[in-house]
Amino acid sequence: MEVHSKSDIFENVIQESQRCLKSCPVIVLGSGASIPFGLPSMSDLADHLIESMQKRTLTDQERSLRDNFIAELKHANLESALQASQLNDGLLDFIVDQTWDLINAADTNVLKNVFDDRTLLPLSRLYRHLFNSTHRTISVVTSNYDRLAEYAADRSNSCHYTGFSYGYIRRRQSESKLIVKQDNQQVRTVDIWKVHGCLDWFKNQSGEITALTSAHKIPNCHRPLIVTPGIEKYEQTHMEPFRSIIAGADKALAHAKAYLCIGFGFNDPHIQPKLLERWLDGGAFLVVLSKCITDSANTMFAKSHGQEYLALEQCSNGTRMRSHLRPDGTLLQDVHLWRLTDFLQATI
Repeated sequence: MEVHSKSDIFENVIQESQRCLKSCPVIVLGSGASIPFGLPSMSDLADHLIESMQKRTLTDQERSLRDNFIAELKHANLESALQASQLNDGLLDFIVDQTWDLINAADTNVLKNVFDDRTLLPLSRLYRHLFNSTHRTISVVTSNYDRLAEYAADRSNSCHYTGFSYGYIRRRQSESKLIVKQDNQQVRTVDIWKVHGCLDWFKNQSGEITALTSAHKIPNCHRPLIVTPGIEKYEQTHMEPFRSIIAGADKALAHAKAYLCIGFGFNDPHIQPKLLERWLDGGAFLVVLSKCITDSANTMFAKSHGQEYLALEQCSNGTRMRSHLRPDGTLLQDVHLWRLTDFLQATI
């Protein structure tokens, strides 16, 4: 791997990054975009589930199912363990509730920090930069349950749309998108397509779907509408509101001229098919920022045939850059372009 300091190669990286931003890319957020702000990782969630399951009073049958699940977790990740385990409805509901509780507590803390520091989330700066144009809409596609993309929109003085109406108790917009206008012009809006659900979304026993802004706990007689890893991921997403949300995400991804992927591992069947289809057809430029590029992404890049991409990841003393022009990679010393804050500092 070649090693370079701030050089012509560095300048080329900046130019390519700016080219992506000028195309008003669809922003794709994975868990790596939220973890730096205190949201739990998958391993954190796995540890929390093990601890909470061991404290829960269970029947003999449920204890056996729990023990099998924990045994699977010892040699597999959370998603693989859930796919391999046979859990009854009671344990599955418990996993959803515990997942919601853990992530919601961390998310609530982020909201407090964002309120105290309006510059905390670099996404806000990214939104403002992309809206410094004729564009009235930005599209974000994410597998995250948290509300960081929404908080960033608030701090960028723009509206956001997640498939629901505005207010504290929000109804689903099942037939048409809600558009806010000012002086007969659409207010700049961030469309946030949350393909695995949101901490705000709940369904009652009658099947009514409601979004409750910043709920402190799960409302009585309601279930959180978040798709946890495992088999449930593939079953629940065939139902509403996920079908409509995934359709909105697919539409945004299918028409994009560029993608900016932040902390996304390219392991999600609800996001990447349309993205990869358009990228492989040469219709969009792909930029990836990640602390560690996943094996899935590396395989995708290795099989590319001239499709344009730029991948930036952490290395010991800077950033490792790979692209369609330099697939073997180049080390950029003493710069950290894989972090969104530093990426924006260098490019806008």
